[in-house]
Amino acid sequence: MTHPDSVLKFSLGLNGLSFEIGNQHIQIEQGLGFVGSKSIGHGVIDELAIEKMIYFIEEIIESQPLRNLNVSGVAVTSDPAMTYLSQLFFSAKKQIGRIELEHGFNDFIERLSYSTNQVAPDQFYICTYFVFIREMMHHLRVKEIQII
Repeated sequence: MTHPDSVLKFSLGLNGLSFEIGNQHIQIEQGLGFVGSKSIGHGVIDELAIEKMIYFIEEIIESQPLRNLNVSGVAVTSDPAMTYLSQLFFSAKKQIGRIELEHGFNDFIERLSYSTNQVAPDQFYICTYFVFIREMMHHLRVKEIQII
């Protein structure tokens, strides 16, 4: 049984990121919009844009107090973007494990132009969200994301 104080609650927005675990609350002013603006050139999401996203996301995760959070392996969110990702890549599941997420992410990358065509240009943050979730799983040792 996972202790509720070690569950990571997160919200990834265009203008800021929020992380909470127990009584620790971390607010980051650089959101998905910042990552996207630094990564996506000429409105195209390609392999280079994904690489740049990974770089900027790693910078955010590594340079913030996020590294000090003692995550139990479970993260929860009520972000509409996570629900949308789940519908696109995970059969609308409410719980997505690390291996399943990695498979979905690999499908996303392998069919990048198809995947990005599924998303309207004003919704490209969904792609940035997906990259952030994947990096969060790696760097913060998240084993499962639950949509609440």
